[in-house]
Amino acid sequence: MPPGSPELILVGHPNVGKSRLFNLLTRKQVAVSNYPGTTVELTHGKADINGKTIMVVDTPGLYSLEAVSPEEQVTRLILVEKRPSLVIQVADARNLPRMLGLTLELLEAGVPLILVLNMMDEAKASGLTINSTLLSRRLGVPVIPAALISGSGLKQIRRTASELLQMDGSGSDGIIKYRLDSPPLARALERLANALHGNYGISRRALATALLNPDPSLKALVAKREGMRPELKLYLQELKQYDHALLTVATARRRAATELLKGVISYPDREPFSFAEKISTILVNPLSGWPVLLLVLFFGFYQFVGRFGAGTLVELLEKRLFLERLAPVLNYWGELYLPWDWLRELLVMDYGIFTLGLRYTFAIILPIMACFFLFFSIVEDSGYLPRAAYLVNRAMEAVGLSGKAVIPLTLGFGCGTLAVLTTRTLDSRRERLQASLLLSLSIPCSAQLGLILALLPAGSPIYLWLGALLCAFIAAARIGRTLFGAAEQTFCLEIPPLRPPQWGAILRKTAARLRWYLKEVMPLFAGISVLMWFLRQTGLIDLIIRGFQPVASSLGLPSEAALIFVYGFLRRDYGAAGLFDLARSSALSPGQLVVAAVALTLFLPCAAQCTVLLREHGLGFTALVIATTALVAWLGGMAIHLIISIPAIANFL
Repeated sequence: MPPGSPELILVGHPNVGKSRLFNLLTRKQVAVSNYPGTTVELTHGKADINGKTIMVVDTPGLYSLEAVSPEEQVTRLILVEKRPSLVIQVADARNLPRMLGLTLELLEAGVPLILVLNMMDEAKASGLTINSTLLSRRLGVPVIPAALISGSGLKQIRRTASELLQMDGSGSDGIIKYRLDSPPLARALERLANALHGNYGISRRALATALLNPDPSLKALVAKREGMRPELKLYLQELKQYDHALLTVATARRRAATELLKGVISYPDREPFSFAEKISTILVNPLSGWPVLLLVLFFGFYQFVGRFGAGTLVELLEKRLFLERLAPVLNYWGELYLPWDWLRELLVMDYGIFTLGLRYTFAIILPIMACFFLFFSIVEDSGYLPRAAYLVNRAMEAVGLSGKAVIPLTLGFGCGTLAVLTTRTLDSRRERLQASLLLSLSIPCSAQLGLILALLPAGSPIYLWLGALLCAFIAAARIGRTLFGAAEQTFCLEIPPLRPPQWGAILRKTAARLRWYLKEVMPLFAGISVLMWFLRQTGLIDLIIRGFQPVASSLGLPSEAALIFVYGFLRRDYGAAGLFDLARSSALSPGQLVVAAVALTLFLPCAAQCTVLLREHGLGFTALVIATTALVAWLGGMAIHLIISIPAIANFL
């Protein structure tokens, strides 16, 4: 896109349909990037609106310009840095009174604005009537009813966006009147606004209000553009004496929103208690919700990912298709067309790129990841995931987290690297560190989980493995609480409505996540095959095995087990696939299999996850994680080895 091209920013609360509108506008011409200086991802895409190419930016969920989380701070900074050509706020029509506070902030900011009332179909079904024409007249901006799940309202959004873009981004005047209950605070904000002379994307009054809760990036931007003159420092310091300034401003906006909505929304005489709401009540009630959650985990993880994905699908693809049909053909071609032994061993044979690498990727890892991502997309799209987060909030508090951490912890069962990235959604740095520690130490990725569940016989072996993971989780939580302190923020999470899964959307999400996963792992698996070839050609693999011998002996494992830990550091799922091969070759007894499964699960995070930990949290935290996981993995494996050495227990394996 050439400099100066129109830019359309999508904003709104979480779970209101911003990404759906983004996909409809861009038709999936997307790119994902980090906002400069942060680790928060933004999605960019090109949209053709009335023959004009527009850059569309899908921002993280935003409750207010007085931002709290890193995602909210980035969205705020995007608006403050440079005036956008157009802003579209996507709002949940069923919760309009709560959505309108952000609308008033955007109007106060003076940005060109369109308000899209999404989920109008569900609002009507619940008996709500919304006069969008009257609301548009009162706000002074276009208000468009929509049901984006079906594409309803998209044509009007495109048409209105085209009209506003042709007006060269004219917005409101940035003067939205609402009376603060604290006249001294109002005067302090006015003095600060008048002292701001820099060029910003939002009005001076809106920026002054945003500075009630500044983050380092916003402070740096203002300092750069203002020079931090003495009077400006004085006015900023003056704001700190108002302890409840944010609450005062939010209360005033809520009061103004209530006035604006008079006559706009008609509620039913008696709001119907729908079947979905009855189910929702069951899911969040501890007496009924916990049994449901355990059933979801049992059927989702154990049966679907473990038994079906790692059992049935891997058996079909890995043994029936790859080992019996494809591998012999590849090896035959290698013998026929590759005259050099070193090249033949690099590309085919037991550890070649086109045999071991492709087999692990497509025949073992891919079916397990596909099952997990499909399961995760279903619980996410149906609205069950945030209800599970609400349900387990009390339990999460015991380990120093809020229920919001359920989302990255659940994702950790898919891919630890992706899950660590998702910890950005947590509100405090302390929570992000604690969640990252738990993910690194005690959460197996789906390939590990699926293969281990498929390998371990039902009964005592699985109970021992689960018990070791639970002890590691408690230990990691204890370490985290000691190092990082207790939870410090109130749990707040958007609860979307329960919906029947939209299979088209679920399959698209699953496919997108699998594409991301394959894009990440294919080069790594090829690289690991090259590394293994190099280690074997140079004899270094024998040195590694001999070096691991004392550790293996202390755990009661054969020296060949060294390979799976080398694999496991490079990729956790690769290590699990190595354990799969080792177990199938009868190199491990039932007891040794349990020990190896425990030690491998608790072993170091993979290289990709360590890289993300280093980028997100720094060298000190990453070193702490590596040291802790190595120690806990050895202690856990040793404990299981000692337990199964007891004859009475060994008889049950």
